[in-house]
Amino acid sequence: RELAPATCDCAMLARGALIKPWLPTELKERRDWDISSSERLDILRDFCKFGLDHWGSDARGVARTRRFLLEWLSFLHRYTPVGLLEVLPQ
Repeated sequence: RELAPATCDCAMLARGALIKPWLPTELKERRDWDISSSERLDILRDFCKFGLDHWGSDARGVARTRRFLLEWLSFLHRYTPVGLLEVLPQ
């Protein structure tokens, strides 16, 4: 079955947003945005806070938040800051 090009674009944007959660802002502003490590840590901190708010702070909620955080970290570790690149991606 063939997907419409717009559907594929959305899927690729979603995959990219797993690695760079600020990707929609980059696209909207049409610039490369190299956020600092403290800003990236704030994003992780917010993710944990929201997970514990949503699933609860009991053992089961902590385990579920941890599970999804570890899954997300498996994507985030692929990010290379723009300042380290010799050539910007096209």
